[in-house]
Amino acid sequence: MIALALLGIAVVAIFQLFSMTLRSTKKAGDYTTALLYARSLLDEAYSVRDPSAEPVRITFEKGYRGSREVTLQPATDKKGLKVYEITAVVTWPPSGNLRIRGLKTVYEAEQ
Repeated sequence: MIALALLGIAVVAIFQLFSMTLRSTKKAGDYTTALLYARSLLDEAYSVRDPSAEPVRITFEKGYRGSREVTLQPATDKKGLKVYEITAVVTWPPSGNLRIRGLKTVYEAEQ
């Protein structure tokens, strides 16, 4: 009887560890997917000359939603230099949220 009780406790503990591992794996997968989407939003802003044209809101697959905001930083002491701060936010159900930021510098030579 005692051996059976100990075996039962061990089995329950193993199932709890297995469940926790599955939740952790799902959470890591969600963050990885969100990071890929956020990085694609940043890369898109890096690829154009003036990323501040308009804010972007997009819906990805599996309930992921992304947005990108671009702000022009205060003028520096060099003429023709523009520094943009780009913020990409990705959310997913039920309550996931990832925010990353990047900078883009554009130099416009005087003509």
